[in-house]
Amino acid sequence: MTAASRPWNPLAAVQSAALAARTAIAEPGPARRQFVGGVLALALFVTVVSLWMYISGNPGVDFEIPLRAAGRWSSGGQPYLASSFAETTGSTLPFLYPPWVLPLLAPVAALPRILVMPIWTVIVGAAAVWTCRRLSVPWPAVPLVMIWSPFLEGISSGNVQVIQMAAFAAMFYVPGANWRLTSRSAGRASARDAEAASDSPRTLRHDGLDGVLAAGVGVFKYTQLLTLVWLLRRRPRAAILGGLVLAALVVALLPITGIGVYWDWLAQLGRGADPNWALAGAPLSSVMGRPVAMVAAAIAVLAMFLVKGRDAGAWVGIALLVAAPSIHGYGMLFLLPALLILRRDLAIVLAIAVATYNPDLWWISIATAGVALGASYRFPALRNGPNRGAADDPRVAADDPRVNVRECLAGAAVD
Repeated sequence: MTAASRPWNPLAAVQSAALAARTAIAEPGPARRQFVGGVLALALFVTVVSLWMYISGNPGVDFEIPLRAAGRWSSGGQPYLASSFAETTGSTLPFLYPPWVLPLLAPVAALPRILVMPIWTVIVGAAAVWTCRRLSVPWPAVPLVMIWSPFLEGISSGNVQVIQMAAFAAMFYVPGANWRLTSRSAGRASARDAEAASDSPRTLRHDGLDGVLAAGVGVFKYTQLLTLVWLLRRRPRAAILGGLVLAALVVALLPITGIGVYWDWLAQLGRGADPNWALAGAPLSSVMGRPVAMVAAAIAVLAMFLVKGRDAGAWVGIALLVAAPSIHGYGMLFLLPALLILRRDLAIVLAIAVATYNPDLWWISIATAGVALGASYRFPALRNGPNRGAADDPRVAADDPRVNVRECLAGAAVD
């Protein structure tokens, strides 16, 4: 039988296409190195162009908003102003944090801003640096990551999301070899003692720490408490302890705040969930419609009972974005673990798409990262070299310090 007369075999065609795609992805060489260098240069250009937007904006505005709300509350006024939803910019935007924040910020609100704002900016910036190092970003590359627009916006505006991202990184990762994300489930000290750590029992102290970290991810923004849902399946005791800490915080401050302000807060959250609000952010419902977004959010929550393994942090970060009723630029920080796992040329392209601050490109980036991460189990070349595992990467086993920022340019050629 000639080749022309053979019946078409769909399975063989799919296998051939998969083989061709795998070969194209895995092919090393100067062309890939030049491409990585080009997209990295483009990423830096986009970042530099956007720098002025953050520098010339309203520094510390996202910290000024809760400070003003705490000042109004301490003076007997209403912290949750419905009229604030008519504002479109500045420190008069709506206050959405929970009421227990008010008595903690009231003393700070009375201090001079010229003293408060620089200190808070340093704290947020230090949290960003700590997060980068926790995610195994080598020191020479930390400045490059910190000027990525989600970090830059969070630092310049003083948004607490940067600190919550630090809690997220602490919950899922420990420092490892350069560019290699090391899951806490694989080790608590370093990659070299991963096997021993994974076999050791979790004490009450460890569970308490994990519970507090999981609660810390969503302590100011309740929709980010999805981390507690994930922890509930993996270690129920830790999740319960985290929930109890949150409950204790609310109860301890309830004699000061009163119960009525919590009803005001819920009403404010309802106004903030209105998709017609000009500053509602870019949730999935803004792209796909509310019915699709609700189904996707339900799937994201259910997925928390299934996600496990070394990439759990990346999957939970993607789920947090899918389930969020509102996304702003600094919220895209939760995509960072997935980007660090994926091969550098793809990750840099997705980082550029995020930096454009186009909601459609945000969701294309989230979807692409999720698909690529899932496909990487079948096609390891979709992952950067250090995140393919110590068994097939001698640089990880040796903790080679030479695996540094230059790999952003040359790494694709050695993957």
